Amino acid sequence: MRDLRGKSAIVTGGAVRLGRALAERLAREGVDVCIQFGSSRAAADETVLALSSYGVRATAVQADFNAPVAAAERVMKHAIQELGRAEILINSAAIFESGTLAGTDEANWDRHANINLKSPVFLCREFAKLRDAGSPGHIVNIVDWRAMRPGVGHLAYTVAKAGLVALTKILALELAPQVQVNAIAPGAILPAPGASQEQFAAVGRQAPLQRTGHPDDIADALVSLLRSEYVTGEVLNVTGGQQL
Repeated sequence: MRDLRGKSAIVTGGAVRLGRALAERLAREGVDVCIQFGSSRAAADETVLALSSYGVRATAVQADFNAPVAAAERVMKHAIQELGRAEILINSAAIFESGTLAGTDEANWDRHANINLKSPVFLCREFAKLRDAGSPGHIVNIVDWRAMRPGVGHLAYTVAKAGLVALTKILALELAPQVQVNAIAPGAILPAPGASQEQFAAVGRQAPLQRTGHPDDIADALVSLLRSEYVTGEVLNVTGGQQL
């Protein structure tokens, strides 16, 4: 089983919500962490302090994923300057907006495409450029069970996440054997922005395990994948069975 201590990771969206939970778990495992944030500067500064308290190096970089190529280059440049290397890439940043076919305009579509799919693509490209001979890496994409079982109501979001699932499998082939590429599909882990605790609990009751999850469930899955040496191209559902 792979030891994570002394590794360096990039976590997009790492200042808030699930991204922060993943960044903190990595820091607890002894991983140096660079978090990307869009507009949450105060939260990013607070997160860096929290990560540093575990005795690792931590840094934050602002990058607007509405400009995917420039943002990917900015994030990778900052990570290398501050940490010296990056063996782990966690594509966690995402937006989640509702929209049917009739209600999806071009701006909604472009926001989801840029943030949820294009930015991970170009971050993976920059990450792959760092891999010297004998320099392994691991990419973990945070997707969604809806990507494999689509429904109505979140068209642009679901299509972008389905693309991220496809990217996971393509890169598991293209970047092998040096880079393992996997994905985690969370279920009801955190309430959607604007949702009440009652609404969140009701979603959890729809899953076979009849409850909601916790960010630690996703962090546990992340560490398990990063420690693995023989898993690639997988989408790990952490949903309480909701995808069924």
